[in-house]
Amino acid sequence: MNKLIQLFNEIHLLIEKYEQIRKEKGDNYNLFQVINMTSDETRIHSAMIADLLNPEGLHQMGDIFLKLFINKLNQQFKLYKDFDLSSPNVECEKYIGTISENKDAGGRIDIYISDKNHHIAIENKIYATDQENQLLRYHNHLESITGVNKLLLYLSLYGEVNDIEKTTGNNQIKEGEDFFTISYSEFILSWLEECRSKAIDKPLIREGITHYRNLIKILTHQMENEKNELIELIKENPKYICYLPKYKDAIKEVEIGLFTDFWTKLEKAIENKYHVVKESFDGYKYALDKNYVRKYHESCSCKYQSIEFEFNKIGDYRLMYSVQVDWRTYCGVLIRDSNNRIIPIKEVQVIDNQEFKDIITRIKELINNSPDIYHSSSNWLFWKYTEPWVNFRDLNDRNSACRLSKMDETIESIAKDIINDIDMIFDDKSNNCE
Repeated sequence: MNKLIQLFNEIHLLIEKYEQIRKEKGDNYNLFQVINMTSDETRIHSAMIADLLNPEGLHQMGDIFLKLFINKLNQQFKLYKDFDLSSPNVECEKYIGTISENKDAGGRIDIYISDKNHHIAIENKIYATDQENQLLRYHNHLESITGVNKLLLYLSLYGEVNDIEKTTGNNQIKEGEDFFTISYSEFILSWLEECRSKAIDKPLIREGITHYRNLIKILTHQMENEKNELIELIKENPKYICYLPKYKDAIKEVEIGLFTDFWTKLEKAIENKYHVVKESFDGYKYALDKNYVRKYHESCSCKYQSIEFEFNKIGDYRLMYSVQVDWRTYCGVLIRDSNNRIIPIKEVQVIDNQEFKDIITRIKELINNSPDIYHSSSNWLFWKYTEPWVNFRDLNDRNSACRLSKMDETIESIAKDIINDIDMIFDDKSNNCE
């Protein structure tokens, strides 16, 4: 045990050393972190990548970045040697129609590159969950275009699909055949390095790319010097290698303990005013259910643990506030019927009840007035990230570990924010909130 504690101490000293170096060099300063927009897929990542790819982008460097991107695709997939760069079209959030009732068509494609003979669709994921049939819908759109070469790409931090069955319609399309994966950790970082070298004599563009590149390194844990020295510290000490299994087990148990403490304290804070549903059922994984707590930390496929509580009842329908976790913690309002079925928004809108209509109107006002905070989806009247949020799958993400180290403060803030949401829903003046 003493050797294990010694390893912890040496790692702590190493981290402190590199933190001091970063402070002295100013490496901790990242514009995307300053404005608290590190993982917004649409407004940050898709927008940044699409603008660099666009020959008419604000960089005013023509098609040089697009050429680099296409060359990398050629190297990896060998499909686009004759891409016509004389008339490329690059779109961000390309609209391909209303999502159909059976969800096999429609939606918005994050990044879309096309010319006369080629169409490339890119689905961009950082931490957001996959939508139902999302890749299948984009695949069907590409297949509807005749006489052109097509490529469907799924871009994520490490080139992994978050929920492959959900996004492919239970594997109706296959990875490696109908779509391909690329990663921020390798493909995008390598491309950005090439882009940066081409902008070496244009300081503002170069530094803009540098800030974005460094953000990707932060998101994918690629702080090279610190990581390399840590590796050498352990490899050069056989006594530490012997303790690696115990070290890993200890870290895992600490994470499980923090996860349990978070939900226990949040539940206690909410129970002061509302009754929390404490039994799992189909479509609801109670966050403190012992069947799921450990599974969450052992498998990325175990997700959507949550706590729900009823804050209003209208006839046979219950308004539920839910706090959930996949990667980051998020929360919002759903409606369940007497059989615990979640009522989709399209069904809620046709319920002939004035109280329902008033609530929906207020929630729409919240979303319209604060679109950066409140979002809508097919099953949620609204959802948003908790304030503050915690990423339990990546405690490096935006100081998630530090937020857990201040557990009581974090829980108090989240609970107050939840109560504020509910108050605004029932406040006739909610449309005036900031």
